[in-house]
Amino acid sequence: MSRLFVTGTDTGVGKTVVTAALAASAPGTVAALKPVASGVAPGTSGADAELLGLGAGHEPRVRVALPLPVSPHRAAAEADRAVDLTDLVDWVDTFDADHLLVEGVGGWAVPLSWTLSVADLAAALVAPVLIVAADRLGVLNHTLLTVRAVRAAGLPVAGVVLNTPAQPGADDLDARRFNLADLRELLPGVPVVACAHLEALDRDALRRAGQALRQGLGFSPRR
Repeated sequence: MSRLFVTGTDTGVGKTVVTAALAASAPGTVAALKPVASGVAPGTSGADAELLGLGAGHEPRVRVALPLPVSPHRAAAEADRAVDLTDLVDWVDTFDADHLLVEGVGGWAVPLSWTLSVADLAAALVAPVLIVAADRLGVLNHTLLTVRAVRAAGLPVAGVVLNTPAQPGADDLDARRFNLADLRELLPGVPVVACAHLEALDRDALRRAGQALRQGLGFSPRR
């Protein structure tokens, strides 16, 4: 089985779309999982898990869904829910597929509980980490810090996806002329690819985007 953990440099950078696209384009069987999600309406799986399920071709799969749209540690405390590392890892391990994609919450250091972070979950899963970043002013700092933190946790960086925001700010336009080339220069040996904004989020569009990402990241057919 091939595992990949997908994290972001921040929240709202497009990691769910990237994960769903990779799931839609994966050869063989695939599972796309959201272990923890906040801002999920009661009785639903949440938009992230639903999009991941669409890409992977299975029902939404989320382990801990929390209603308050804040950091998971606070959302869990307010909902009187426990977020346990062993439980999350055991849940992920129940899925048998050729390709297992696990999406984090927000950025690398986001707390899942008062004693557990996204980084702890990724380390426990022992999976290469794909970093998704928004193509805007400030992305160099955010990405370089995240790469450093992932490596400090002893995990390999599988690549960086520079995701195009739906509505880039006016201050971002100049930076976007250079971000891709600069990150490639600043991160030797790390594949850095751009992902265009997807107007449609149907499975065909996700599959096409995923195929381009896989080629740019150098993922083998079995990745």
